[in-house]
Amino acid sequence: MSQTIDQYYVIGNPVKHSLSPKIHQQFAQQTQQTIQYGALQINEDTFEESFKALQLNPKVKGLSVTVPFKEKAFALADQYDPFAEDAKAVSNIVFTQDRKAYGINLDGVGLVNDLIHNHNITLKNKDVLILGAGGAVRGCLASLIAEYPKSISIANRTLNKAEILAAHYKNDIQIEALEYTHLIKAYDLVINATSASIQQQMLPINTQLFKNNGFGYDLMYAPNGTVFTQWCQTHQINSADGKGMLLELSKAIFKIWRGIEPSTKNIQL
Repeated sequence: MSQTIDQYYVIGNPVKHSLSPKIHQQFAQQTQQTIQYGALQINEDTFEESFKALQLNPKVKGLSVTVPFKEKAFALADQYDPFAEDAKAVSNIVFTQDRKAYGINLDGVGLVNDLIHNHNITLKNKDVLILGAGGAVRGCLASLIAEYPKSISIANRTLNKAEILAAHYKNDIQIEALEYTHLIKAYDLVINATSASIQQQMLPINTQLFKNNGFGYDLMYAPNGTVFTQWCQTHQINSADGKGMLLELSKAIFKIWRGIEPSTKNIQL
């Protein structure tokens, strides 16, 4: 019987903290789907070999992709959805019947749905600051822009990476690339899209970056909040970590994988 059970994995490094197995197991129970969902920590130097082994295994039907493999998985995918192609990064993989790897990026969908539906934050005409310029940012930008914010600023330690992103979307929105030392205006929404929270490091920012009623959001998550959200809390700034984003993203990919939409209500994280 176990040989016929469809398998799914979240792949990353580190990955032991991932809530994806817990979420998908609850989705499966709720929708009466018989699946196995596990976590695989993969070394960066063996990623391609590991990815191809998963692709060749007919039991494996899909993957969730987390830090630092979103761009590497995109490079190995055979086909992409428009969000993944635009971002050059994936959040998920669907393995087709002929074992093609179809890359999907639902990071932006997860982020926007969490902000709007769970935190009552509208993005229209708002000033947004994104800290970081990696694969996670590229995955979110198109969805954020589709909500018609007034402006987006991208700050990164390596300015060139932020400039490349800003140039790509310059015809769609008022967008700029900045170094951290050049952040001087205040924003309605500040998104931490760096890996600093994983490394237990705080970014070089201050409270002046937040407008009155400004909101802080960390794409990463931790049991008691991230370093970034804890900093926000200390300074009386409303904030949230990425648990809700992951939940919304997981809901979307579960429907794609299994053909049935689960409910996020009563899911234990």
